[in-house]
Amino acid sequence: MKALLADIGGTNARFALLDGGAVGAPLVMPVAAHPTAEAAIATALAQLAPGGGVRRAVLALAGPVLGEPVRLTNAPWAFSRPGIAARFGLDGVTLVNDFAALAHALPHLGPGDLLPLGEGGGGEEDAPMLVLGPGTGLGMAAFLRREGRAMPTEAGHIGLGPADPWQDRVVAALRERCGRAGVEEAVSGRGLANLHAVVAALRGAAVPARDAAGVVAAAGACPVAEEAVGLFLDLLANFAGDMALAWGARGGVFLAGGILPRLATRLDPRAFRARFEDRAPMRDWMRGVPLFLVTHPAPAFPGLAALARAGNG
Repeated sequence: MKALLADIGGTNARFALLDGGAVGAPLVMPVAAHPTAEAAIATALAQLAPGGGVRRAVLALAGPVLGEPVRLTNAPWAFSRPGIAARFGLDGVTLVNDFAALAHALPHLGPGDLLPLGEGGGGEEDAPMLVLGPGTGLGMAAFLRREGRAMPTEAGHIGLGPADPWQDRVVAALRERCGRAGVEEAVSGRGLANLHAVVAALRGAAVPARDAAGVVAAAGACPVAEEAVGLFLDLLANFAGDMALAWGARGGVFLAGGILPRLATRLDPRAFRARFEDRAPMRDWMRGVPLFLVTHPAPAFPGLAALARAGNG
């Protein structure tokens, strides 16, 4: 069986070919370089399967997958299963939320794909697993191992919970800047840029506006950028801890997304773990939750492949 797999975010689309039991190297293309999803799929098929033979497609999309057409939250592409199947002569097309694909990947990730953060417990074999992370937006999904089922969420759009007086001021400033202080307004690509602007204003610092890549590049040399990155990681740890409690995620919390690999050298595992666990009176409960940074270079693809092999593509 040949199947086209795709992990499509607001900034980049990654395509790979499942041929028999193996997933090939991903082809990465900017979403903005193609006017429509079908134009990008045509490019991917031409490069990955020039001889044809692709019968299925399993596409992970950064947005809620409800009625069709499915639209990306942070990009203009739209997807229709019948339209894609007819255009490319496919027998089956599956559309899933991008973090649902990541959730399906969790049972297939090995020790070489994961970096433990701090010293946590060993987890519980049948308990829910949770994957979350910042990219263009902020995604999250749970994997219910007893049912073998992923539960995508829109948790990135819940309200941002400050944990101390300084974060209170930051959240108030984000509310003024964005109209609403949701988690994604701070813990995402645009969120990091928002935090940089807010820290500069609150500190009275005259620094140039920066996008997320500029903030990461300037951290270490620019105190405002350094503080914004630290605040970003603190808020992510807060959010991850809250979601672990909400989902009873004793099977582990897994951090993914496009931004964290760029911040890996600035993430202090012990400090991050301490903030993650700081949930009085539930600290003892939190100590039993494994916490990992996903280091697999394309972690959605093991989940997409599992869905395709199971006949869901």
